[in-house]
Amino acid sequence: MTEAARLDALAAKLKSLAGASMADLVGVAPGEAFAAEELGDLGAAFGPVSAVIVLAQHLVDPIQVVRYMSGDNHAASRISTSFADAMLKDACWRAVEMLRDAGWKAAIPRNLRYRDSDPKHGISYKKAAVLAGFGAFGRNQLVIHPEWGPWLMLRTVVTDAPLPADERSAFSPCDGCGRCIEACPSGALSETGIDREMCRNYVGYTATPGPAVRRLSPLGQINCEECLRACPVDEAPPRMR
Repeated sequence: MTEAARLDALAAKLKSLAGASMADLVGVAPGEAFAAEELGDLGAAFGPVSAVIVLAQHLVDPIQVVRYMSGDNHAASRISTSFADAMLKDACWRAVEMLRDAGWKAAIPRNLRYRDSDPKHGISYKKAAVLAGFGAFGRNQLVIHPEWGPWLMLRTVVTDAPLPADERSAFSPCDGCGRCIEACPSGALSETGIDREMCRNYVGYTATPGPAVRRLSPLGQINCEECLRACPVDEAPPRMR
């Protein structure tokens, strides 16, 4: 078997995790699309990244998005995760095992949702998902899948295996639509993008919980979902009451 054939077989094996694990969708983005400065200390420690495996879970139940924290708020927590994120990370570890068993390096990076959140060790999951063909960037600054809309939980695995990358999607969901901008209760969304600081303050990514935070317990909460719920692509999960 040629090296190209082995890499194709490995990519197919990784994608078989979709539906056979907590991941509903698995794709591959090209590693060269992520500059060294984007990877920060991760790139320096790991070495060249040849491919990024992107895993997604379709969010269909409100319990999936409840966020649990180890402290009083997001800023004070060493751990802040949702049920969907924790389950999807299990699928990531299975992907890491497949890659390492095949003789390649692999690691699970953190998500750079906001650029200043952890610039030393992370990667943009949304950028990787778009490059892997999962959908397009929406005006709500989220990845919009052609069938599932913005209701995706994303995770990634980086590897030095030069896996064949998937093609980008030609999906263009936001032409003539501005529902998420109209629905944003903080006013952070506009035609030109997002005011990240305004969004952070509103959804509670600071030391003081924002007005959009709904506490379910001392350590559990639901953050603002209005820009997701306004998207006409796919039906939103029922609200957690």
